Amino acid sequence: MGRPIKIAQAQAVLTLTGTSATTQLVTTSGNLTATNVTKGMPFVVTSNIGGLVAGTTYYVNSVASSTTFSVSSTQLSVQPRTVPTLTDTSGQSIAATVGLVDYGFNNPNGSNTAQYANTWGVVGGNTALYGKQVLANVAIGKAGVGTIYSAGTTSNTIYGAGTDFANNSAQYTVYQIPVANINGIQTDYVTVGFATSTFGNVSVAVANTTATGNVIGTSGNAQTLATNQPVVFDNTFGGLTAGNVYFVKTIANASAFTVSATQGGVPVQLSSNASVTANALQDRVVLSANNAATFTSSGFVQATPEAGFILRQKGKTKYLVQGSTSGLQGQCYTSNNANTALLPNTMTILGTYANSSTVNLTTVNDYQSRTFYYTNAGSFTSGQVYIIKFVGTTDFTAIGAVSNTPGVQFTATGAGSGTGTAALANANPDIIATFGTAYAANAAAGQPLPVVTINNA
Repeated sequence: MGRPIKIAQAQAVLTLTGTSATTQLVTTSGNLTATNVTKGMPFVVTSNIGGLVAGTTYYVNSVASSTTFSVSSTQLSVQPRTVPTLTDTSGQSIAATVGLVDYGFNNPNGSNTAQYANTWGVVGGNTALYGKQVLANVAIGKAGVGTIYSAGTTSNTIYGAGTDFANNSAQYTVYQIPVANINGIQTDYVTVGFATSTFGNVSVAVANTTATGNVIGTSGNAQTLATNQPVVFDNTFGGLTAGNVYFVKTIANASAFTVSATQGGVPVQLSSNASVTANALQDRVVLSANNAATFTSSGFVQATPEAGFILRQKGKTKYLVQGSTSGLQGQCYTSNNANTALLPNTMTILGTYANSSTVNLTTVNDYQSRTFYYTNAGSFTSGQVYIIKFVGTTDFTAIGAVSNTPGVQFTATGAGSGTGTAALANANPDIIATFGTAYAANAAAGQPLPVVTINNA
């Protein structure tokens, strides 16, 4: 087995802004003194600039000032030194990684290709660094703002009080609520559901109020609101205060409804106002399936799948990751779920075989890695031979098995359904992960395990 993935490190990542043919100096927007960049340090630029070639290792020949330095093409101990000829450039913004280590592969010839058995590897890191980093799809959990309410397990909508779903949600965002563990010591979480592309406020224009019956008249359609769910108003009128949380009590018709101060409470006493300029706002998320639980005024956690990268390995299947869009950092476990079904603090790392088929990796090491070698029900391929791993709610006898028993081998006659899993009969969960070319087992230097490429930057 391999060791944990190496983490790319560097003294500094500078931004080069220009080069001079006259002085033969490179100018940077960073402070060389503050970042401890000194004479003799190696550096690599990500793009060509003023005579420097992307991906080539150069060396700091001398530090002329806090923002300028000269360049050597060879280590300073090599005599005579080779100095590249710089040309005039200005207004540039080119990243240069100084003192970069552990950014490539472990191959003896220093190449990033699979040529030697037992030498392939991958590197974690920060995408600001030059080199390859392991990319993933991550769902970093965070505490939700406000509280949420369900409309029962026969509804596919949740509602919020003090929430801002329009700006804090996205398609496939998952919501979980805390529940007490059976031992009363820790907290578990129940998944409520996954967001569709419909989220944010339902807005209904208010026209007037009537003290008799405490009715709020609308020029919008009151029937688009949901009873017994939180509602706020964006203006103060008729005894109601802007921003306060109320609850829709009754909806008489499209142009009339009442509210209560508490869920299930009595209608709020209103004063008559013949002309009102305000909107009733009900924040909600439409889920891809009905609520998995019934709850009122619950705190929640949420996570939205996004592209990300590994910063550090924390355990066999646990990694410190960062979301590329959100900037959130968190510890995530590898998962065999589709990216659209990631739970909070889970992630997928995709590998691609030589035959272009893909697989999720469960571990990534500097040599031998491991895949999820089982397939979830619903994704079985007809004609493929499997071995039942976990029965769950799946009826394997309906898709070719003689019984619903772990260990039974069968040839799939359909995709299946439910929560069961099965392993390919000839599956080997061990692979070699690489940023280079994928190869079948024994096709590269006698390597007995298949080689897969992983998503990388």
